[in-house]
Amino acid sequence: MNSNAKLGDIAEFINGAAFKPTDWEEEGKRIIRIQNLNDSSKPFNRTTRKVSDKLNVYPGDLLVSWSASLGVFTWNESDVALLNQHIFRVIPNERLVDKQYLRYGLEEALAMMQNHLHGATMKHVNRGEFLATRIPLPPLPEQKRIAEILDRAEALRSQRRAALALLDELTQSIFLDMFGDPVSNPREWPIIAFHDVCDSRLGKMLDAKKQVGDNPRPYMRNINVNWGKLDLSTVWEMDFDEKDRKEFRLLPNDVLICEGGAGVAQTAVWRGEIEECYFQKSLHRVRPKPSIASPEYIAFLMRMMMRQGSELMRLVSSATIPHLTGVKLKSLRIPVPPIELQCRFGYILESIEQQRTLIHNHVAKFGTLFASLQQRAFRGEL
Repeated sequence: MNSNAKLGDIAEFINGAAFKPTDWEEEGKRIIRIQNLNDSSKPFNRTTRKVSDKLNVYPGDLLVSWSASLGVFTWNESDVALLNQHIFRVIPNERLVDKQYLRYGLEEALAMMQNHLHGATMKHVNRGEFLATRIPLPPLPEQKRIAEILDRAEALRSQRRAALALLDELTQSIFLDMFGDPVSNPREWPIIAFHDVCDSRLGKMLDAKKQVGDNPRPYMRNINVNWGKLDLSTVWEMDFDEKDRKEFRLLPNDVLICEGGAGVAQTAVWRGEIEECYFQKSLHRVRPKPSIASPEYIAFLMRMMMRQGSELMRLVSSATIPHLTGVKLKSLRIPVPPIELQCRFGYILESIEQQRTLIHNHVAKFGTLFASLQQRAFRGEL
């Protein structure tokens, strides 16, 4: 029969340092923050501050983010970096536990603790409870066998995720091949003010008194809009009176653009995914004039223009908190190719999106398979 062990008995868990903005420098070692683990595009801060050697993170080290966003990661970079607070550096006792087996065990432990997190606003793991969590601890050869099975399942899931990233690159390449860089406009397409290409308006200002009423209607928020896609996992409702229903109802092929916040200018096309849906003030609803612009072109154009040096970036970053107000959006000058070319891009994009949906479904299936294998492994059934 397999034994089990407390996490704290089979590995050392070292918490990171509280680096302050005054510690940040242009040179020195990279500081690993939770946002860097969750999103590889996030820039790293650096520092030359002297800290304990235990806070050095070496290639191949296991890391656990234990506050706000929970997860298990491997530092796969080639340099030695520094550990920020709210992250554990995990040093396994290799006489007792295989590192890769421990990695999967840590993921399972975090999953088990999801319903027992602490904190009213920022959820976090209690160190003592976490280190007291027990996982099955079979002999080392058995641990390695289980880890190899889970590695193969994880590799299949990773391949599908990589395929999604390649589709993103393909779409951008097609856009550039058809239209050129929209910032430099090498094809010399006509440059037209946004308000002459699209009708746009901000959504309804929310009224807390009407959040619950007799006739609640679903509405879109900026949190629902990501680049090129909608997240409908959480849709809120509120009352919209007859006048508002005429003014703020979404129609198929409307384009939704985030007005502010971390996702400012993120854009997606509304396809009528929810019957009778509306939108709030944090979103621009954009309706391209059919003879001038297509929704697919406008949505992808915003994504391609949202980078350093572009007029769009200048407009959104001109305030303390990034905002793309109605006035700013309407004044934005954009290249406008022939509508026939835009529509051809839309047809290509539709085909790519069909492939994306298939791959997403495969990712979900492999995710379910992996979760099942992982649960069985730590019940001693694999």
